[in-house]
Amino acid sequence: MDIELTGDEHLRALAALEAVVGNNDDALTVLAGGAGERPLPALLAAYGQHTLHRILIAAFGIDATMDYDETGRLVAEINKDPMARLVFVLTDALRNQAALVGDDPATAKLVGRSILLAIHAFTDADNQDALTLLRALRNEALRAG
Repeated sequence: MDIELTGDEHLRALAALEAVVGNNDDALTVLAGGAGERPLPALLAAYGQHTLHRILIAAFGIDATMDYDETGRLVAEINKDPMARLVFVLTDALRNQAALVGDDPATAKLVGRSILLAIHAFTDADNQDALTLLRALRNEALRAG
């Protein structure tokens, strides 16, 4: 199940992932958030789920212009694909684990690394490619916001 993220949450998650790529613990501490904000590990897990599901949808060629039958056929392919199933299990496990840890920046870093590894496994993006992808996603979030 995909959850809604605000524009600010998208930007905060992207900044945290960039901090993980850059091994910037100080930035992760600053991004940990405050009162009323979702704890960073939980935010990263939710953002990872959202992003990896989008990657799956794109990888299987699903878009908004398709009719119901074509979309249903491609969703059935996703549900049968072992890699897609692993993405669903990974993102669910990360969300469940992140919900238990609160606002620990070290755990946020571990969750972020798992998300980046999953993006790498699915797209072959190295850290530089991941930064390029993260910047594109940030620009998309800024345009939508």
